[in-house]
Amino acid sequence: MGFQAFKELWDRRDKYDIVLLLLPGKYEKKVFMHYENEACIKSISGRGVAEGLGLKIVWGDLTDYKDVLEAVQGVDHVLHPAAFVAPGADHDPFLARKINVDGTENIIKAIKSQPRGAERISIVNVGSVACYGDRLPPVALIKAGDPIMPSVFDFYALTKIAAERAVIESGIKHWVSLRQTYICSPDTAALMDPIMFHQPIETHIEMNTCADAGYGIVQTLKQDLDSDFWCRVYNQGGGPSCRFVYLDYLKRMMRLMGVGDYRKLMERNWFCLRNFHCGWFADSDVINGYLGNWRQSLEDHYDQVKEALPWHAALRRFVPKALIRRFVLERMANSKDGPQHWVKHPNEMPNRIKAFYGSLEKYDEMGGWGWKMPAEMIESHILDQGYDESRSLDDLSINELKEAARFRGGACLSDSYCGQRAERLRWRCSFGHQFNASVALILLGGHWCPECVAPPWNYDEIASKNPFLAQAYYNTHDKSENNLYTEEDCLKETF
Repeated sequence: MGFQAFKELWDRRDKYDIVLLLLPGKYEKKVFMHYENEACIKSISGRGVAEGLGLKIVWGDLTDYKDVLEAVQGVDHVLHPAAFVAPGADHDPFLARKINVDGTENIIKAIKSQPRGAERISIVNVGSVACYGDRLPPVALIKAGDPIMPSVFDFYALTKIAAERAVIESGIKHWVSLRQTYICSPDTAALMDPIMFHQPIETHIEMNTCADAGYGIVQTLKQDLDSDFWCRVYNQGGGPSCRFVYLDYLKRMMRLMGVGDYRKLMERNWFCLRNFHCGWFADSDVINGYLGNWRQSLEDHYDQVKEALPWHAALRRFVPKALIRRFVLERMANSKDGPQHWVKHPNEMPNRIKAFYGSLEKYDEMGGWGWKMPAEMIESHILDQGYDESRSLDDLSINELKEAARFRGGACLSDSYCGQRAERLRWRCSFGHQFNASVALILLGGHWCPECVAPPWNYDEIASKNPFLAQAYYNTHDKSENNLYTEEDCLKETF
């Protein structure tokens, strides 16, 4: 996504000077050598600054404030798609936090260090659909402002939530957060990871291509600073032409990859029953109205996959399916990150089993292909956000904000509201924690109590007191459940 955004900027270099913060790795050095030559830049080894005609490259690290400051000096806009993403981020939560949260805070600090930086420099943060957590049908339609509910073990989502909160509450006047959906790469190797089995087969997904994701980020530069585009959270997906049910996507991809019928390659119970993320964005048309990013469809993605396949992919149809099953897919399902490993080692992975299946008993109830198969499209409904969403935040009364807080199981303790979404009010959650937060963070972002946000994942108790979150949580969880997933316990089952 980031590289696609750069290429889009490169095509517009008659309008913009470009500054990049890039890791000084061999791959990055090789890829950008062409652009350095075009900008008459003399390549350097290792870290440092290389600058030429309309292009400045800071070869450094997002976690090093000096490098970030060097990149931010003199700019008018900051586009921030950099992140350490899943599945790698879930295997190294500490590095994920250092990059995704500390790196974002470095950017905020650098912007505010500039002359009138908080008023003059805009920031576009890239969030994630993962912040919503499990949204299986019939609550598969997602809107910005829906409850923040990251799935258990989703350490990547935790970092994106914290980073987004930091941006919204930064005091920077012109900010926006684009919660990106699943960005489909044409590289089929990206699909071949045990994380593919974490996703329930009935998950509804509204994807985006890499090109459209990058294009959308760059299109934010065309928004006037006095536009109502700013100070909002958006869901960015590809729209109705990019929607599918996960099982249908697997079927098509397996055929494109030349490996054949999915039923001969995998078992139904290799796939989890809950605790992942994705859905269909009920409001991705809003950001498309500003950016015009609905350009490519799911069929375009499939065409891109075909074009990207290596020449030897056609030979896969001659490989016995039993070999592909045993030495590729079954190995993934039985790896330490695969659901079959959890089931075979229940004492080692008790929280994984509870989180993703509910229990071993529920796993044992699963049948073969044909057991509770998803429909192509399941009727879904939109969650209630506890206030009249047709009204601008600037027009809401303090009593309406108090009612929204009650719907979240808490209270708004402030006595007045000046009608500015950036205004920080005093709130209290159902557990008695008091905190200050902007109206934009609570109502536009769906964030709530900073002490209750995972970890630990304490959704069973929170949902019993918070009707806002309960709408989504009880979709896949019984009210009789009483689970508490501590960070320590989850880290023990993370590798």
